[in-house]
Amino acid sequence: MSNTQSADERLVRVIDKGPGGQIHIRLSRFRERDYLDIRNFFQTEDEEWKPTRKGIAIPIELYGELMAALKEAEPLILERSADAQA
Repeated sequence: MSNTQSADERLVRVIDKGPGGQIHIRLSRFRERDYLDIRNFFQTEDEEWKPTRKGIAIPIELYGELMAALKEAEPLILERSADAQA
């Protein structure tokens, strides 16, 4: 797996989406500002992982607000998961 990173970029985690797909969570810097970048990646024919345009770069100043929103979504996600299994 090819994983090139610049000094201003740090891979935090890779989440496997199944054959040919991953989500990369990276801390990156663009124009002197830090971002949490959450982006879909695809695997090329030569087995390299490349980013898609699908993703979001969140300024790190909004990290706390993002985490609070995800925590608020948790009960709804659990409810839907329970409904899907019923």
